[in-house]
Amino acid sequence: MIDTQAIRNKILDLAMRGKLTEQLPGDGTAEELYEQIQAEKQELIKAGRIKKEKPMSDIPPEDVPFPLPNSWKWVYLGELFQHNTGKALNARDRQGQILDYITTSNLYWDHFELDELKQMPFTEAEIEKCTVKKGDLLVCEGGDIGRSAIWPFDYDMRIQNHIHRLRRYSSSICTEFYYYVLWFYKQTGRIKGIGIGLQGFSSKRVHSLVVPFTPYKEADRIVEKIRKAFSILDTIDSLQTQYADNLTALKAKLIDAAIQGKLTEQLPEDGTAEELYRQIQAEKQALIKAGKIKKEKPLPEITVDEIPFEIPENWKWCRLLDLCKSVSDGDHQAPPQVKEGIPFLVISNVSKGFIDLTDVRHVPFDYYNSLSYERTAEQGDVLFTVTGSFGIPVIVDTGEKFCFQRHMALLKPLIDTAYLHHALQSGYVQKKCDDIAIGTAQRTVGIKQLRIIPIPLPPLEEQRRISERLERLFSTLEQ
Repeated sequence: MIDTQAIRNKILDLAMRGKLTEQLPGDGTAEELYEQIQAEKQELIKAGRIKKEKPMSDIPPEDVPFPLPNSWKWVYLGELFQHNTGKALNARDRQGQILDYITTSNLYWDHFELDELKQMPFTEAEIEKCTVKKGDLLVCEGGDIGRSAIWPFDYDMRIQNHIHRLRRYSSSICTEFYYYVLWFYKQTGRIKGIGIGLQGFSSKRVHSLVVPFTPYKEADRIVEKIRKAFSILDTIDSLQTQYADNLTALKAKLIDAAIQGKLTEQLPEDGTAEELYRQIQAEKQALIKAGKIKKEKPLPEITVDEIPFEIPENWKWCRLLDLCKSVSDGDHQAPPQVKEGIPFLVISNVSKGFIDLTDVRHVPFDYYNSLSYERTAEQGDVLFTVTGSFGIPVIVDTGEKFCFQRHMALLKPLIDTAYLHHALQSGYVQKKCDDIAIGTAQRTVGIKQLRIIPIPLPPLEEQRRISERLERLFSTLEQ
């Protein structure tokens, strides 16, 4: 897959350094344009349309991130744009007209989502200060700070106080160029939140943000090149998404065919699933006698109505718990957290289909040591998300100790781990989980219901052949 985001970042890096376009003498210089804009600002001050501001200090050399072409210039963003935030919501303030306004939840990179607008009263003075017009650059002060878009509509809109409105002082300033500047700064970490807890991008920081300034014609050429390049990358993204969706659908169909016995030959020398099932039950009884696992109540017989498809004669339908030493979720009590200790996994640590220990919480060693065998993961076990983003199976492929939240189940297989992992990914099991999930805000697959999901059981050697066949097919598809 092509990393289009990395290509976008490189294009913007070249653009901001003046390496995406040629500097033409006929364009003039940024210094000349800067002086022209300052003269226009003075006229606006005289007319009373903007307030006179204190002179900005020279830009310190350490604030300059990279060299610019000779015809360009480093300036403060506040020297190019008049900026302010919108109105803060105050339930006791009822003066003025009731008007629609947008919040950061409506403002996204390069677009707005306006299906749900809120309303509050605005006085005449507030309307003047808080109204955005076509061509204004809007920037998030909170939330995903720095997230920006240019208002593209012919009608006006009001903003609340967590949005900055940037309105250019002169038509000789290319607003879209600065949209890309903000995008580039966000991607490269030059725009970050400050403070503990809720972080933000204050008016002072917006005003003093150091940005490249280029002659208008060159800025316009840069924007045009970026648009064309990004349009091609958008097409690539769309095709890659379509390919990934098709690949995912094809993999799902292959898995469904595999667990129906349609991808492998049934060999007499493999024995039968019934024989394997008896061995598994004998092994479970030995573990119960040894005190490693608890004795469970007998599971209900699988009825004809529960069988979703036919399987080969030497296979057998079994409950999920029949095929595992145990199926348990994490501790229902939130464990104490410490800076250093045993990693504590949440769903975000497994949502990509593998265990990611790079950004995890930690719990005390004593807490981990108090966990029962059923809640202690070992290599070869399977984690299975059961809340929210439920239905994600992840093979435990690390020997490192960790524990996990109650929104995951831990399966300790007595069959081939890879086969069980594939079976849990099948469209059949995924639909079954969707059918039995309960709740509204966060739907949950209950452990009791998970344990009794019927799973097709082939003989052990055929399980291994199925897993090998699927992995070869997946590898071919992904080449």
